[in-house]
Amino acid sequence: MTSPLPPNECTPALQPSPLGGWDLEVRLPDLAKPLDFAAIFGREARTEIEIGSGSGVFLSTEAARRPDVNFLAIEVEGSEVKRAKDKWRRRDLPNTRILRCDALYFLEDYPADASVDAYIILYSDPWPKKRHHKRRLFQPRLLPILRRTLKPGAPLTIKTDVTEYYEVMIELFRGADFLELEFDRRLDHDPVTDDIETNFQQKAREKGHPLHFMRYRRR
Repeated sequence: MTSPLPPNECTPALQPSPLGGWDLEVRLPDLAKPLDFAAIFGREARTEIEIGSGSGVFLSTEAARRPDVNFLAIEVEGSEVKRAKDKWRRRDLPNTRILRCDALYFLEDYPADASVDAYIILYSDPWPKKRHHKRRLFQPRLLPILRRTLKPGAPLTIKTDVTEYYEVMIELFRGADFLELEFDRRLDHDPVTDDIETNFQQKAREKGHPLHFMRYRRR
């Protein structure tokens, strides 16, 4: 894989990491609307967004597996952002970037229409207490974002280990006529051979949690 681009070839410029190489974090105040993915990554390429990347385990494998794809991760926890970008820097993954921000806030305003090639949402926080449901990612506010930003034919990949939240998702997308359900399976019953198992998924499997795996596609 090629080495990361020099800072002057990327807008906003990547800053040198004190640990060597480049700091892969982009910062909201540096971003223009509508978002220019080519400027962020320094190249024109298919661009996929992972919402809630945690410590970056999934993209550590997926970005290495598909170096021709740009991956933008959105994560709200600062400690996880640091762990993710340091992990990707050590593994020489210049096709990754991470943004610390609330996902719904960012996605409502920044990506251009029909500019996202895929969304990946793995084990989003279910916020189980009723008074916290307004913090959930999967709520009606998400639907116009997906309708507007997904390219025609683009996939939406989802995993959750909480059946109640899975049922919320199914009901939410039942009313989304722009999405088509491609598959809905239980990884704990029907594993996928090339599935990337994150630390969270491994722990959920060991605890006997259900592993719901769905893929929708933009019509």
